Amino acid sequence: MTDFDIGKGKTIGIYALVLGVVYLAFGVIEVFGGAGDIIPGDLFGGFALAVIAATYLNGVKGLFNGEHQGLSFLIGGLFLSAIFGVLYLLLMGADGLMYILGEADEFSVLAGFRPAIGLFFLSLPLAYQAWALTRKVTW
Repeated sequence: MTDFDIGKGKTIGIYALVLGVVYLAFGVIEVFGGAGDIIPGDLFGGFALAVIAATYLNGVKGLFNGEHQGLSFLIGGLFLSAIFGVLYLLLMGADGLMYILGEADEFSVLAGFRPAIGLFFLSLPLAYQAWALTRKVTW
């Protein structure tokens, strides 16, 4: 028995699968020391990305089958993506503010950019699709 259209579920599931694999790849790279200036080495940030990846990947099978259980993992992954993406955006904004106030000698947007920020923006289309599927659900 399906809870929503399997065709839409497969589309969302493929997007969630790709996003989960990308989150996992960046998480592993961060845990093992980063890749130069592009991806900083951050043990706890990498583990956070791996947890987000696991959340997305756990929901893929349910999404392919059109089940709300898969959709709940997707929504959980979206919340985690938003939390860490917005957190790193705020940190980058704080660094910029410190530069404007004269407390820091230099500020570079690229130096403060973290993979979680870009991945957060990549997850936004899924947020719209999840909202479209859950707006008719009676809680």
